Amino acid sequence: MSRIPRKKQKNMLRSVATQRMWRLFELAEKEFEEHPERSERYVQLIRNISMRNRMRIPREIKHRICKHCYAFLVPGINAHHRLKGGYLVISCERCGKEMRYPYKGLKPSRKKGNSSKDRENA
Repeated sequence: MSRIPRKKQKNMLRSVATQRMWRLFELAEKEFEEHPERSERYVQLIRNISMRNRMRIPREIKHRICKHCYAFLVPGINAHHRLKGGYLVISCERCGKEMRYPYKGLKPSRKKGNSSKDRENA
C-alpha cells in the first residue's frame, strides 16, 4: 500500500478544514435567532479548526466574528456597520469594540524594474 505524499495530505486536510469552517458558519447563522449561545460555540469551533491547522479564517467569516470577544456578529442585531473614510467599521454591541476593514481597492505594489519609466531610461 503506497503512502500519500505529505504535500497532498496537507492540502487534503486544509480543504476538509475549510469545508468544516464554512459548514459551522452556516450553522451559526441558522441558529443565531433561537440559540445565540450555540452560534458562539460554532465560532469557537471555527477558531479552533483554523488554529489547529494553522490556516486563516476566510474573510467573509472573519468579518462576522468580533476580534475581541469572539461573538458571532449579525448586522442590525448585535453589530453596527458603518462606512467611514474608506473603511468598513463594524462595532460589536457586546464588548463595544470596533473593527476596521478597508473597502477601497488596495494600491498595486511597485516592484523595482517593472515600471515603464524604468524601461525607457535603460
